[in-house]
Amino acid sequence: MLPARFGGAALADGPADDEPWLKPYDGPSRADVDATTLDGKVLCGYQGWFNTPCDGSGFGFVHWGEGLERPGGGRFTVDMWPDVSEYAAEDLCEVPGLKMPDGSPARLYSGYSKGPTLVHTRWMREYGIGGVFLSRFIGEAASPDRARHVNRVLANVREGCHREGRVWAMMLDLSAGPRATTKMVMDDWKFLCDRVKVREDSRYLHHQGKPVVLLWGLGFTDRPWSVEQAKELVAFFKDDPNYGGVHLIGGVDAHWRTLRGASRKDPAWVEVYRSFDAVSPWDAGRYHDDASMDRTRRDVWEGDVAELHAAGKGYMPTAFPGFSWDNLQRKAPGTTVIPRRGGEFYWRQFAIFRDLGVRTVFVGMFDEVDEGTAIYKLADQLPVGRHFLGAEGLPRDWYLRLTGAASRMIRGETPLSWTIPEN
Repeated sequence: MLPARFGGAALADGPADDEPWLKPYDGPSRADVDATTLDGKVLCGYQGWFNTPCDGSGFGFVHWGEGLERPGGGRFTVDMWPDVSEYAAEDLCEVPGLKMPDGSPARLYSGYSKGPTLVHTRWMREYGIGGVFLSRFIGEAASPDRARHVNRVLANVREGCHREGRVWAMMLDLSAGPRATTKMVMDDWKFLCDRVKVREDSRYLHHQGKPVVLLWGLGFTDRPWSVEQAKELVAFFKDDPNYGGVHLIGGVDAHWRTLRGASRKDPAWVEVYRSFDAVSPWDAGRYHDDASMDRTRRDVWEGDVAELHAAGKGYMPTAFPGFSWDNLQRKAPGTTVIPRRGGEFYWRQFAIFRDLGVRTVFVGMFDEVDEGTAIYKLADQLPVGRHFLGAEGLPRDWYLRLTGAASRMIRGETPLSWTIPEN
């Protein structure tokens, strides 16, 4: 979950005024998924942070790699290759000098273009996935270099959720480095309320009558937010007379309850963590096999469920299909991999959550090939001469199928199963 690299650009006073796509959506819409509750939903984190030189944004291959505009040059920062066979030709961009095994040019898509996002939300409908938490990095939203991109992605996601009857909500990611301020966060939410009118959007997710916001990144040891800043943000989102009244989910470290691991150790964080309406611990990479997953259940999840249930608060744990960031971290091939094991690793997390009575699950992430956690359609035939993980010979839609089946199990439409269902 790393933001785009956009250098030392000055912060913008506010997003540009020439973005007509941010007006309230008034196009085709359907309401297949109930937008009034978090209950019974599996929701995917959605990045949409990719660019290509062909998308009209003025950027290069952002988040795909660095220096890829030079034929045969640069390096990739993703570990998996998307299956692009269902995207329109005009939404794809050739990577100079890179070929597929059949000799055809290797092509990539952009989140700035609407077409790929509409394909993604169509897949969500076809496979029974409820919708997305749209990741919006505060530093990017405040940057003149990137605000236009993240606003365009928002408009694309919103339209896709309307067209396909999915739900969407904001995941405000506070990973913005030492220059981040509470004012940046609050100003962006004000913009989303005043300009985009997210709270009035019929496909925007609500719970108990309140618009849902996932505030991600407070209390981590590698992020600079103080207890005082955290309390200020929580008070704003919950109590501000004009912009408060949200159902606030804290995206926190897996050890929020015990102040261990990557959580800050100051006891003052105890009050912050328990001031959220719900908690969504970040578990991606915290376990790597069945044994470590079982330890996490015993030492973390069971206690989380017990405390939050007793307090009448919500719980949205994270499921991830596997992990790898060899290219991003400049590591030797295979050194950072948490194997997917054909989906068994992923499925077992859902089975445990169902066994614990969990009713809402966050999937990290729908489209993050950077860290090898993507669940959308992935290619098994890979570009020649570069290192990527394949799809283990499985169908390209395998993890979409599993996520849809897991959604039905979490809702109680199918019984708890410790093995991947045959159909």
